[in-house]
Amino acid sequence: MSVFKFIALIGLCWSLSCSVFAAGVQVQLDRDTVQVGDDFTLTFSTDQPVTTNPDFTPLNKDFQVTGTSTSTNVQSINGQVSQQTGWIVTLFANRPGNLQIPSINFGNVSSDPLTIQVLDQTVADPTGAGQANADILVELTADPPKPYVQQQVIVTQRLLHVVPLLPTRASMSHPELEKGKGLIQQLGSTQSGVINRNGVRYNMIERRYAVFPQVSGELTIGRTVFQGALDDRRSRQLDPFGIGGKQVRRFSAPLVISVQAHPQVKSTWLPANSLTLNAHWEPVNKTLKAGEPVTLTVAIIADGLMAEQLPALDIKPPLGIKGYANQPEFRNDLGGASVIGMREEKWVLMGTADGSYVLPEIKIDWWDLKTKKMQTARIEPTSLKVTGVGQVNANNDPTVTATSPTEPANTLLNPAEQAVPSSQPQTERNTISQQQWLFIAVGALGLALLAGLLFWLKQQRGKLQVSTAAPTSLNPLKTLQAACQGDDAHAAFQGLQAWIREDLKLTPATIASLRAQADLPLKQALDDLSTVLYASTAHVWEGDDLWKAVQDYQKTQIPPNTELPKQQGLAELYPSHSHNLSRLNH
Repeated sequence: MSVFKFIALIGLCWSLSCSVFAAGVQVQLDRDTVQVGDDFTLTFSTDQPVTTNPDFTPLNKDFQVTGTSTSTNVQSINGQVSQQTGWIVTLFANRPGNLQIPSINFGNVSSDPLTIQVLDQTVADPTGAGQANADILVELTADPPKPYVQQQVIVTQRLLHVVPLLPTRASMSHPELEKGKGLIQQLGSTQSGVINRNGVRYNMIERRYAVFPQVSGELTIGRTVFQGALDDRRSRQLDPFGIGGKQVRRFSAPLVISVQAHPQVKSTWLPANSLTLNAHWEPVNKTLKAGEPVTLTVAIIADGLMAEQLPALDIKPPLGIKGYANQPEFRNDLGGASVIGMREEKWVLMGTADGSYVLPEIKIDWWDLKTKKMQTARIEPTSLKVTGVGQVNANNDPTVTATSPTEPANTLLNPAEQAVPSSQPQTERNTISQQQWLFIAVGALGLALLAGLLFWLKQQRGKLQVSTAAPTSLNPLKTLQAACQGDDAHAAFQGLQAWIREDLKLTPATIASLRAQADLPLKQALDDLSTVLYASTAHVWEGDDLWKAVQDYQKTQIPPNTELPKQQGLAELYPSHSHNLSRLNH
């Protein structure tokens, strides 16, 4: 008899471990041990009247609810009517451990808490050493693992699987910072391939990100979450909608990056794989006509830095040449294995006096990540010649015809105001002045008569034929077309700027603004043009690709100033659904 009592007691204890009655509400687990990310089911039932809908939000602390359903069963036995109400909650655990399922309120009644054991998943080891084989793995890696502050870190996110997945239901979260401060920028699009781990051939889906730590210390990237469904033909056949498949979730291990303080440097800290300075003059002969502006375009191009990290240039024109800078343009190329940042500054220079001048050297110091040493990018001093205006030397020597770069600007005079040698008699100077005014008066009278004659002829022609055609302005798109067909890179650059400003009306009216919303062919064409314009050596450029890309872009009718929506939560894994993600974490 004691044996039967013992068995009954064991059975009662087991049933109570999976089922609890409290205040008329029964709660039951379909299993008492699960893995992180695996679905399990909670069933609540009661035969008591429930006045309000249950509140399942307490579950969100350690679990994620993926679905709920209700059922009602009414029975009548010997005239006695009873009603059983049930709630089925499907959920999964966010972390391992012995987790408590909290009490759930059902109006004036509630359930008792339960405890479930949650086991950690098999975490991917990029080296494959000591790792048990698994059907689906998610991993995060960092290169380098111990960067300097503001140095680019390439974080690679991989999904490895040997079981077939449903492409339309596969998604994976973007990396997010849990600790520390930094910038995360996705590089390129999602890639796929095959990789071997422990002798197992895995299908691989890979995404790459550039991470820029902002402070020293530990930078922690949280777990990546993969969510998908196994491509199970049998379950899809049973699904009336044909979208079945077993739901699966997998997590990566958190990624911890040790960020080092940068070495002490005397200039701006710029850690890069490479950094170059490129200059372009318009016109290219570097001969200035006094009073007429020329444009100096200087581009800083860095491999491994964002454009916004690059410093402003310190250009100091010599006395005798005035200069000012326009607003800089910033552009980031995210299509390759590393961020390529470019800061472009346009300087307008104008000579104010005849002479020869030297524009000082332009330089930027930067930290070479390959050699671990400081390097300097330079543009050598540039010789400039200004013509078209006379000057007065400080000592009134009439034989001096060039202005010294150190001469004060207030010694410059207009040609009509230039001083003459003091040895000339005053009467001779007056005679010369009178003759000059006489020539000017006669010339002005002749021009007035000519203008009157032209006006009269125009009026006579207007009587015979009236033209209603409005004056036509130069079409920026046609200008761009002519430049592309003539393979003129500099004219194409100017045509692009006019097209952006007058037709597209982008704000700001820069090529960087166009590139931010351009399709891939146009981006590549713009990059090719920039390479030619800013290369240190001459390159041959053909404009057919740019013109075709511009025409195709016109057909898409993308509205200006369109901002792409920010990605949140899970992102699709396949290239047609992947997007760039830029997020600044504080």
